[in-house]
Amino acid sequence: MLKHWYVYLIIAAIAELLLLVCNKYEIIKSKTLRTFIVIAVSTFISWCIYDFVIASE
Repeated sequence: MLKHWYVYLIIAAIAELLLLVCNKYEIIKSKTLRTFIVIAVSTFISWCIYDFVIASE
């Protein structure tokens, strides 16, 4: 698990970008729901990127 530390960095970067967009355009009004959805979506996107790009080697 420790050798895949870059996956956590990818999740954090994507989550921060999604949170900036959601905060700027106020897509979701509730801050708690917005945070939960951003974490869920960024985790899904990151693991898809990991499966298709990084783990395919």
